Amino acid sequence: MGYAADTYARLTRDRWAQYVNTFVPIENQLIEYATSPDTVTNAMSTASQNVQGAFDAQQGAVGRRLQGLGLELSPDEQAAQARSSSLARGPADVQAQNLAADTTRQLQQQILGNPAPDITRMGG
Repeated sequence: MGYAADTYARLTRDRWAQYVNTFVPIENQLIEYATSPDTVTNAMSTASQNVQGAFDAQQGAVGRRLQGLGLELSPDEQAAQARSSSLARGPADVQAQNLAADTTRQLQQQILGNPAPDITRMGG
């Protein structure tokens, strides 16, 4: 009986050590992600950077396309294009940040087990 108990105890300790070494770091990362207020802020910042990068890339593509066609915009046309881009960039940036914030908060709640209903989505 002593041999079986010792073997079982060793197996239990090994499994516990394996769990602590393998899963506890992952759980701690999930807890940090789910509870840190920086998580939402970082997601919003990343979304904003992505929108800005997409608009910058689009402007570069338009410039290359015009150059490839041998065309050049006049100063007035360049100003109009810059205004148009700015008018579209602002709302796209805000929308991307709002979507990133909502999605991240939902994911945080899912990780935590969705402890409470989100009354802002229930119309109340």
